[in-house]
Amino acid sequence: MVYTVYRTDYRTNKTVRIGKVVDRRRAERNNKATDMLRVAQKLYAGSSIDSRIFIIRESSRLRLLFEESIASKATAGAG
Repeated sequence: MVYTVYRTDYRTNKTVRIGKVVDRRRAERNNKATDMLRVAQKLYAGSSIDSRIFIIRESSRLRLLFEESIASKATAGAG
């Protein structure tokens, strides 16, 4: 499963896509999203616990809605 990693910049109030993490484990786990968030924090966080980082599963509907929301905010702010 692929998760997209985002960071919220509180100074500018913008959300930025900063990368992806891939779960390549063969066996199903109970806390998959929690484990992948820990991996994302290790890879992309500036400090030991960066609360501004969050993940959304790549194939989820929520990600599509979220991406559309970011795009609409960017076009509204540009004009």
